[in-house]
Amino acid sequence: MLTTIKADAQDRKSAKTPHELFTINMVIVHLFFSLGMIKLFSLSMGSAISSSIAISLCIIAYTFFRTKKTKENAPHLVYLHWQLSLGRYKLLIGAYVFYFLVTSLSLVIGTDAPASMDGSKIIDSILDLLGVVPLFFAVLVSMVLGSGSMFNAGRGEIDQAFMQKHPQ
Repeated sequence: MLTTIKADAQDRKSAKTPHELFTINMVIVHLFFSLGMIKLFSLSMGSAISSSIAISLCIIAYTFFRTKKTKENAPHLVYLHWQLSLGRYKLLIGAYVFYFLVTSLSLVIGTDAPASMDGSKIIDSILDLLGVVPLFFAVLVSMVLGSGSMFNAGRGEIDQAFMQKHPQ
């Protein structure tokens, strides 16, 4: 159940900021940057995705430290939305771990294919795709959650249970 916190327009705008950063991370870094690296610079899919994950981890670290700073000296609504945005990254980090676990399986899996078939490239491609699909769905789900949270922040709303979990 959502509850509305009385806040002025500036506080509501500030509460939208973490969700805007979250959405930029999902759309620009994960979708456009990865595709751009693949198409413009002819990087492999694994290299492009690893690069976007590295940039995303920097944004997650910034969000973590900004949340800690916001807890000390910002209105409660703003802090709650930074905390909510930080919590949204759990799904994405889980997808990163899964991606790296699946793609690192190529180090363990050997192939007895003849050299002319280049079995290691086939296995790498299959494992890349197996790792990318859950990551892609995690990005899509995260974008939907982030946009809904952005809408709620603009209205000064927050989930009541979440607010009780993170008191002022």
